[in-house]
Amino acid sequence: MSEQVFQTLAFNGRLSYTGLIHHSHFSPIEIKHSLSILIQQQLVSWYDPDNLGQAFYEANLENSYVLVRSGKYLELLRDRLGDAASGLISDIIVLGHVRIGDLTRTYFPSVDERGPLSEIIASNRPPQRGGKQTVGPNDDAGKVVHTIDELHSAIGDLLGAGLLCLIHASYFRSPADNLAEVEHAVPRDGSIKSKKQQEATWELDMQQKLEDWKYGSKSEIQGLTQSLQRTKWTLDGHQDGLPPKKRKIVHSRSESSHQNTTDRESTSSGWLDHNLVVRANHEKLKILIRNQQLVALAEESIGTSTSNVYAELLQAAEPQLRKCKNELHIADDDPEIELASLPQVSTDDLKAIKNLTLDPSSLSNAFGKVDPSQVDLGKLLHKRKKPKKRRKSDQSEAAEASVEGSASSDESDNVSNQSESDGDRTPDTTPDTTPKTNSATIPSDSLRQHLLLLADQPQRFLIPVPRTKTDLEKWAIPYHDLSKTLLHNAIISITVSRFGPLAGRLIRILAANDNSTKLDEKMLVLLSLIPQKQMRTLLHSMHRAGHIELQEIPKDGSQRRPGMTLFYWFFDPERCRKRMLEETYKTMTRLIQRARVEREAVRGTVEKAERTDVVGREEELLGEGEMTALNEWKEKEERIWGEVGRLDELVAVLRDF
Repeated sequence: MSEQVFQTLAFNGRLSYTGLIHHSHFSPIEIKHSLSILIQQQLVSWYDPDNLGQAFYEANLENSYVLVRSGKYLELLRDRLGDAASGLISDIIVLGHVRIGDLTRTYFPSVDERGPLSEIIASNRPPQRGGKQTVGPNDDAGKVVHTIDELHSAIGDLLGAGLLCLIHASYFRSPADNLAEVEHAVPRDGSIKSKKQQEATWELDMQQKLEDWKYGSKSEIQGLTQSLQRTKWTLDGHQDGLPPKKRKIVHSRSESSHQNTTDRESTSSGWLDHNLVVRANHEKLKILIRNQQLVALAEESIGTSTSNVYAELLQAAEPQLRKCKNELHIADDDPEIELASLPQVSTDDLKAIKNLTLDPSSLSNAFGKVDPSQVDLGKLLHKRKKPKKRRKSDQSEAAEASVEGSASSDESDNVSNQSESDGDRTPDTTPDTTPKTNSATIPSDSLRQHLLLLADQPQRFLIPVPRTKTDLEKWAIPYHDLSKTLLHNAIISITVSRFGPLAGRLIRILAANDNSTKLDEKMLVLLSLIPQKQMRTLLHSMHRAGHIELQEIPKDGSQRRPGMTLFYWFFDPERCRKRMLEETYKTMTRLIQRARVEREAVRGTVEKAERTDVVGREEELLGEGEMTALNEWKEKEERIWGEVGRLDELVAVLRDF
């Protein structure tokens, strides 16, 4: 029934309550029940413009796509934060949005009561294989957290990291309705005389207000996380070892939290407010997917060791980002202003990361894929202050930290000499015979060489920010340009898979000079070295598919004859992106429909295998024919959803980045 109500709103657009009853032919009670479920999952937006009780409902098609990608989100969180955090966010995604007090009572019910939310969570969790029953958050085997302190501490950490955000009234409205509301909420600055500057300032203020509504203001989130410091200190003290009296008090408090939740709510000042409503921040989760693809691109271009450094740098820059795609990105003529607007991470911040442990010799492996003479690191190195005193031992340690590997001793000395600002240091040409040891920490020069190698790539993974008297050495991440690179690579890959490598060559030629190149057929034949007959067939095939565009310019405006017309071919990345995104959606829809058809063919066997008394005992309770049909269905389902996952990665590049 909820599916049909959502389908009615998607086909008919914005409808009132009476209009929805008219188009869906359901009773008012059924309509209210379906709308409550869809609004809970944010699949339907509603808005009452005059606060008169006459609400309008609209299908939220963008949020409906989250149902396909939620598994990938949880996999990323499990790899980074562990099972507890991923399980907690999984339950919140299932519920849509939830009040912290309801979530606390769901995980820790008093007097063995199961709350209504626990049944929803348990029914939406996939069944576990290997003889284990499906468990809810109340069961000891299925708990993701074990104490109420741990639950509130985990929620506070997720709020601080931006993976959870607070609910605002704008959460239930459509983007157009939020824009109408923010125009009335944000006043114009009358002190600015220039109308153009006043309009630009007003738009920035509205954008900031919309972000505060959607993700919560930074001061509010910071105040919530600071309120949990007392609880975190208590947990850390209990683990590290306190005096016996304090340890006994902390232990008794953690035990009593299981038995009496109500008393603990009134006495604990370190918990979050139980009336707060939270939801999963899907924009922050999109940033994790983009970082994953950027790390994969760096690994493919350079190597594993440098990509690990890049992964830690991207993770360190995540707190500076609130959304994945910045619609208001405008390139500034002044490079310093544009550079200041990018997220930046200092070298000292990377040195402080405990997980960043690399072998110093891994840098030579990164250089082993290219000729060291072609890597010009000297142009990116910043001038350093002249040291006051240098001992022999310091000189030998600095020489060992320089780039080593396949290059000879003279080449390594040349690279190390480029890092010196003046010629005060005499190069030591004596070969180093001391044995190398794998250290658990990264030398400063070795880490900088990895970062400089990322900055020297054609993709320009990083932009070095010079060291000043007040600021440390930093590295800016040009997300906008990197997203363009991912999009260009995706378009080239799809074009080559459909039309062959020659089509990819044509796209690269037409995409040169910032996609402003318009060439006729003769010039394309000359540049691409493709025969004219084959060129014409290829151009028309790509034009019908929407990968390239054609512009006709008549020599004489009064006549439209082909012989008197010039035909220019060009590449429009925005049109091509929209066309590919539409085709990707259609392909995913067909795959999901195919999965439904295949499941319907073995529906009885699958439903029997999903029963709680059969899970883990399929070979004992199912016949030979049923086991064969079940295994075939599982194999088909794995292939279908694996293809859907690969298409989802393409959708992320075409739409979200």
